[in-house]
Amino acid sequence: MPPSDPPGSAAPLGTQLLAEHFRADAIAREAAVSRFISRVSCIFIVSTLGLGAFIGWPRSLSVAGLCAFFAVYYGGVSRMLRRGWFHPAVHWVNIGLETTTGAFLFVCDTLFANAEQALANPMSVLWSATIVLAALRGRRNLALFAGGLVAAQTLLLYFLLAWPRLVEPVPLMFTPPLVVLRAAYYFVIGWLAALVAGYLTHRAEEALHAVREQDLLGKYFLHERLGVGGMAEVFRATYSPEGGFEKAVAIKRILPAYAEDEDFVTLFRREAELGSLLNHSNIVQVLDVGRFRDTYFMAMEYIEGVSLRELLKSHGPLPLAVVAYLGAELGEALDYVHRRTSSEGLPLNLVHRDVNPPNILLSRIGEVKLGDFGVARAAIHVRLTRADRVRGKLGYLAPEQARGQAFDGRADLFALGLTLHEALTGQRVFQGEDASDMVRGAPPPFLVPPSAHRPEVPPALDAAIMELLRWQVADRTDRGQRLREQLCALTGASAPLPHGQRELGRLVQEALARKAGLVPVRNTEQETRVEHLSSPASSEAPTAVLPGGDPLAECPVSHGIKDGIGR
Repeated sequence: MPPSDPPGSAAPLGTQLLAEHFRADAIAREAAVSRFISRVSCIFIVSTLGLGAFIGWPRSLSVAGLCAFFAVYYGGVSRMLRRGWFHPAVHWVNIGLETTTGAFLFVCDTLFANAEQALANPMSVLWSATIVLAALRGRRNLALFAGGLVAAQTLLLYFLLAWPRLVEPVPLMFTPPLVVLRAAYYFVIGWLAALVAGYLTHRAEEALHAVREQDLLGKYFLHERLGVGGMAEVFRATYSPEGGFEKAVAIKRILPAYAEDEDFVTLFRREAELGSLLNHSNIVQVLDVGRFRDTYFMAMEYIEGVSLRELLKSHGPLPLAVVAYLGAELGEALDYVHRRTSSEGLPLNLVHRDVNPPNILLSRIGEVKLGDFGVARAAIHVRLTRADRVRGKLGYLAPEQARGQAFDGRADLFALGLTLHEALTGQRVFQGEDASDMVRGAPPPFLVPPSAHRPEVPPALDAAIMELLRWQVADRTDRGQRLREQLCALTGASAPLPHGQRELGRLVQEALARKAGLVPVRNTEQETRVEHLSSPASSEAPTAVLPGGDPLAECPVSHGIKDGIGR
């Protein structure tokens, strides 16, 4: 697992990685250039000797000799580099030799012909090529060195060798001002080549930095942001370690501004630790946790769907069978949470403390997932979870929890009762955040059965929910499994089976379609197309795809839908 950027590092990670890559690749690049020059030199030996009768044998043999030297020298350098030998000075030496090629040909033209022919020879093409070749080595200073060296050679050869041999009248193109301008052009070419090399390097650094931002620890590639809350943000991501394996996940990441908040980081890591202990089909699975740069992240299973809060905003009160199905699934999830033991078999006494619609996640095929264990209390975290420390959303707290008294898993069942009541009626039981309603000794008068707002709610469903909302802890439903049994015993339109999950999945698909601006779809072919809709933003809820954990025991779901998860 590659390390993240160390805090306060001297250079950005992209720059460091790119510099390391260039250093590691310097031998291969120089070997490729040397091999190219060696092969081209061999070709020029043959072509130059073939032109001996036309350009004169003395000049032809001189050029062939230079090409032979280059073929042998660069061939030897290429072989040594391929065997692993390398010295940084080889760049400078090779560029010096490459630029002197033009100077050598200029001298040959001057000595074996005349100065006018030397100045008229299209040497600028060769010299420009050597400058570009220097820039291809990926370092700006090498391109500047090549441009400056060619400019200096042009001036020295002109004033020391060509100018004294020019015959009057001197053509305008061969006069000193224009030759000086020609030398300036060579330097400008070197400067431009250096700019191009620097620009490409800079863009490569930015690209590498961007990839690094999207590639958390070499395994997680971030896509769109699903939502952002006060202290964390959630992304859809792809887990892709190697070998072509990919899996959709959700990445929850602390916002940089809160990454140094010790209490929040502790809660975040505790959420991951508790999540790793829970393996149930109705609980969002935590897959990984780690630190990237100056913040922390958590990888969770990804649900393509909506939260219960979003579904209620989109649809309003839910069908009776859907609410019964939600209660049965969440009852089993909470029963698992409350009975969970440590690896040593000791009770964890785990209490979620934040059961409410935004933390209940619903997939497009009707899965129900309980998420966000950030404020959960467990026996293994006694120091951080004092009973008199009130956490959770006030409108969903049990009375004993709001008063700061000792509480257990029945506080979660009270919150679940408020959630199911809201799912049936479409409105919260406790509308405001006034703590006086929660800490009173007797239930408030507005805490009435769902049937008071919705007459079609049957007495059995009414009773199951109101038993969850008993003000005195001793009178309240004691286990989530007991709630599940009550709801699975319902019959008629309120029975959770066989249509509760299927109906829930349809409502989620309609909510997603409505969010995307599409007409709700019904038939199988259209439902397949809707699978490609983007997940809605949620500031509190990553959403998941594949459930894991315990099979449903007493209230089995329709296997035709459940088995479709893996296909």
